[in-house]
Parts: sequence; structure tokens; C-alpha cells
Amino acid sequence: MPLRPRRLSFHEPRGDVILRSSDGIDFYVYRIVLSLASPIFEHMFSSPQPQSESDTLPVVQMAESALILDRSLRFFYPGAEPVVDSLDQLCDILELLIGKYDAQSLVSMAKRFLRDYIYAEPLACLAVAIRQKWQDIARAAARKCLSLPLLTPTYKLPDLWKHVPGNAYYQLLQYHYRCGEAARAAWRDLSWVNSPESSEGIWETQPCRCNRYPHTLPGTKGYGTSGWLIEYLRASAEMVTMSPSPDMVGMLDDRSLMAKALQSTQACEDCQNRMPKVLPEFISTQWLPHLKSKIAKVCNDSCLFACRTENGVQVEVTFAI
Repeated sequence: MPLRPRRLSFHEPRGDVILRSSDGIDFYVYRIVLSLASPIFEHMFSSPQPQSESDTLPVVQMAESALILDRSLRFFYPGAEPVVDSLDQLCDILELLIGKYDAQSLVSMAKRFLRDYIYAEPLACLAVAIRQKWQDIARAAARKCLSLPLLTPTYKLPDLWKHVPGNAYYQLLQYHYRCGEAARAAWRDLSWVNSPESSEGIWETQPCRCNRYPHTLPGTKGYGTSGWLIEYLRASAEMVTMSPSPDMVGMLDDRSLMAKALQSTQACEDCQNRMPKVLPEFISTQWLPHLKSKIAKVCNDSCLFACRTENGVQVEVTFAI
């Protein structure tokens, strides 16, 4: 038995066209409003429309549900307030308004809604941005994806990626890897460390039982630093490698990581007593800013977005220079 049309929202008393949803709900709306939003509707209404036997107004049968029609109309209908319940719903709205009806005037508003999901669902947002060819959103989402452990074998892709060109995820992994390598290499060259006078307790001239790593600073005759500091820098950089986002660097101010560095290098008693006093300040004022800058340079320089199409279909996506 066919569904009996019902009325829900958008029942305009003087509406001159009916949009009928796939689940049998009628939306009485104005053709002029639809035409102003969509060139597809404008072209549709410029031709004579067949009259329905049971309705005095022309009926446009829609493939979308009443919920998606309601949410979509709210994006442009006068007096209506846009509502989006989830990222999946937003994707359905975008497919209808922009993909199917070419409502380009709504792109700016749609982007604002998509940005709201970048923090919680960056990988899914990236897939949507690629599909829509929105370069600014794609860059922002790709950078946020650096906070995810994408290089772990068990990391699962959201279903939205099934609509994205096959090379896009590979490009994202390459971008993630380059930022991780920048973090891994950040500790090897210690020329960024401030002078001994402003890094009290980190650079030592007096011998102790700890292993020494020589390093010469400008204007000095040579200072060494303890193995526990090198081990902390190495371990913390390695930790960031898995999720190489500049935003994640702040988590490295971790006393347990410092304690492990002391224990693994068998630091002497003097260093064990001194470290809790001098290392936190060194980390917050020198190491973390340096690590962030190294990652950010690669992050910003590499995250260029390009999308190649053939016959209107995306075939390649690039995030790298």
C-alpha cells in the first residue's frame, strides 16, 4: 500500500509547490525560494510541471526522508533556523543541497557547521572536505588528524572515507609520518638550548657518576649534559611521534616520564635531587617550544591541498608539496 502523504513543517498556506519526501510527508513551499537557492530548481520550475491527480499543486517527489528535507530547507528558507544533529546528517544535507541541487550560495554556512566537528571527528571531517573540494577545511582537518595515532595498524577509517579517492588516505599518512619524523629528530641537535647561565642545572661542568653527552655552546669552552636529560628528550620526542600534533606537545610535561629517564640511565643521587627542581622549567621554557616549532614547520609547510578531477570525478588528492 502506498504511503499516504502527511504534512509536517514548512506548510506554507500559499505555497505553490509540494516537495514530497520518500516517507510520504509533504512540504508546501514557494518555488521562488527554492529557485533562488538552487539553479537546478530554477531550471526545473522554468518548464511546465505535470499536475498530480490528488493535489492542486505540482508535486516534486524527493528521494530524501522528511528529516533530511526539513534540515536542508532550514539552511535557506526565510525564518527557519538551521539545525544539524550529527556529522552523518550534515553529509546527507550537503549531498542534497550542494551535490544534487548545486546550492553554492550555502557553502559558507555549510562550512561553519562542518568546522564544528573538526575537533571531535577530524578524520571524518577530512573525508567530507575532500569530497566537497573545500581546501581550507581539508587543511584544518588534516592538521587536527595529527593528534590521532594513524600509523598504528589497527586504526579504523570512518565509513565516510569510502567516498574519497584511494590515494587520499595514503597522502594523509605521509603527512602524518613527516611531522612525526620532525618530532623524532628534534632532540638530536642541541644548539637550540639556551646558554648555561640561563639553563642552570641542565649543563654541568662538575663531574658526577652520570653518563655525559658533550655539546659546545657559542661563547663557551664546552659543557656536557647528563644522560638522563638526553634520555628524556629522546623518549618524549618518540612519544610525540605517534601523534605529532603541536597541540599534543603540552602533554609531555609529565613527571613520570622524567622519573623513568632518571631510572633508566641510573642517574646519580645529586642529579636525582636536582632534576625535579630544574627540569620542569627547562621543559616548559625551552624544550616544548622547540619541539612545537619543529613540528609546526613541517605541519604548515607540507599541508597543501590539491584535488585533481577527471570528467568531474575526483581521482587524486594531495596534501604534500
